[in-house]
Amino acid sequence: MASQLMALNPRQLQFTDATSCKHWLDALPLTNVPAAQQTLTQQIELLRQSSIAPSELLRVLEALREPVLFVQSELARKFSGRPLPLDANESVVWARVQLLWLEYADAYLVCRDAHAIGDLRLMNSGALIMLRAMRCVGAAMFDHYRIYRQVPAALWTKLNQLYVFAEQSGFARTTVTATAKEGELETTCLAVYCQALLAHLANPFALSGRQMEFLAGWIEKWSLLAGLAAQPLPLSAIPALAINIAGDAGPTFAEGMAPATALRHLDLELIGRTLRQLITLLKQGQTPAQLELGNDARQPGCENLLMLLYIQWCRAGTGRGEQRNANPETAQVCLGIHAAHFHISGRAFRPPGASLSRQEEHDMQLFGHISERTERQIASHQSLAVESWQLMNQSNSGFMCMLRDPDANLRIGHHQLVAVRRGSSKLFYVGLIQWVRAEDEQSLFVGVRLFPGIARAIAVRPANFNAPADARGGFERGLLLPELPAPATPTTLLLPSGWYQQGRFVELHGEQKTVAKLVNLIEKGSDFERCTVDIV
Repeated sequence: MASQLMALNPRQLQFTDATSCKHWLDALPLTNVPAAQQTLTQQIELLRQSSIAPSELLRVLEALREPVLFVQSELARKFSGRPLPLDANESVVWARVQLLWLEYADAYLVCRDAHAIGDLRLMNSGALIMLRAMRCVGAAMFDHYRIYRQVPAALWTKLNQLYVFAEQSGFARTTVTATAKEGELETTCLAVYCQALLAHLANPFALSGRQMEFLAGWIEKWSLLAGLAAQPLPLSAIPALAINIAGDAGPTFAEGMAPATALRHLDLELIGRTLRQLITLLKQGQTPAQLELGNDARQPGCENLLMLLYIQWCRAGTGRGEQRNANPETAQVCLGIHAAHFHISGRAFRPPGASLSRQEEHDMQLFGHISERTERQIASHQSLAVESWQLMNQSNSGFMCMLRDPDANLRIGHHQLVAVRRGSSKLFYVGLIQWVRAEDEQSLFVGVRLFPGIARAIAVRPANFNAPADARGGFERGLLLPELPAPATPTTLLLPSGWYQQGRFVELHGEQKTVAKLVNLIEKGSDFERCTVDIV
């Protein structure tokens, strides 16, 4: 099938009207998604530069819509929610997806320009043309969030200008039938614009790839409940938000902003009411599927995401910018339970009862202990890895904004386990990556939430009281956090992913052996599980 694509001249337009375009699409092998996507990009670029009449161009673009959405959706899986920085292949795929969205938007703008100068054959198509162009630009913006990257000012400028045109032309609120994730949906240019505003305000840098997929589907429906007003809204429990439609940025808090004709005030009252109703119904036992939140949505994750969005949209939110220290503090950072265990314990992981290596025996005979040099020699590269980051600020809630060293090379994932040692301290504190945000190719900001208490490195294995010691399974690394009186925090245990089972008994081997019962799972990260325990 790929050979069929290669047989076509990539620099020659393969169709001249909507009918020949549909015949060409019938022969396009969509099973080879990367090749099909590049071919579509090339053809749309050529189409935009062709002499096809704008009315026929619109029909061709509509015929191309389904395959374009298909290949873009398939390729998004290759970079959405991945650890940063992206690898070379992920970066290439993302760049190609961006190119197609923008080429597709610009092709619709050829039709927009013809409509603007009075092409009678496009007289009734203005709302459709603008909606399609805005959705392409909005999709390009959302794909920035999928890789935790700030949307550049140029894209905000482009989207804002498109909305201004729709508003000034009088069809910002004209209903158009559009394709959504769950079928056909009647929407408007205003609603499509509000989708981009809601995505921006959702603090997507704190969402996993899966959560962003739910967000994308939900805001397609909920954006119809949002509104924009030229005048400030009545006082409400929802903080005042506004966007400058003549500007190059997204919405922000409206308090203190001078009145201006280009300001539009965002009305989220109906969305707030809808979110409260959904959260209440979930608490009463209705399922996400019954509430049309997605057949694959599960509790309690669905309710937690709804609550997070409610806070972001209707209760001032978080993550909309951090105050940065003029003199940032240096911190040592390591990622994952292997590295955290090594740097907290100061030695390579050695299962209890394991025999010493020849070098370790030599050290014991010569020094009476195993030297740091030997410990580092036998530790894995994964365990040794540590980087220097800049601590930009720290809030009272324990969130830290850190600027990752541009020369660092560890890949950072959402909700990944992290250990941080500040300044001259000898102690590593354990937490998780709460959010990540790339502001350009070099600057990566990371939000870290630290767990309370000082972690102790231990070895852990399942406790089978009826089996001999050598038949109870292998030891793994674990981190034990103590019970604290203020704020009241129970004893918690950090385990590798997949270890938690409610009611399971495990052996903890540190300075002494104890047995613990796993009680409640309170955090499930991308590479760890954190649960409360009862020491038996």
